[in-house]
Amino acid sequence: DLSKRINKSDRWIKDNILYQPRFKKILDSEYGGFVYYPKSQGQTWSFQATKMAEFLEKNFRSIFHQ
Repeated sequence: DLSKRINKSDRWIKDNILYQPRFKKILDSEYGGFVYYPKSQGQTWSFQATKMAEFLEKNFRSIFHQ
């Protein structure tokens, strides 16, 4: 759903948002964020959609104008 919403591939999202150290501590539910990072193969990602949308709005410039 996220890749469709922002028109980017899953790989791009992982490389440019989810695995970026500057964002991971904000996003990761282990640190109080709103993204569940899979711990092992076969598990799926989970997002709180409204909070992810807010994050993308707030950080649009730093995400998409690197």
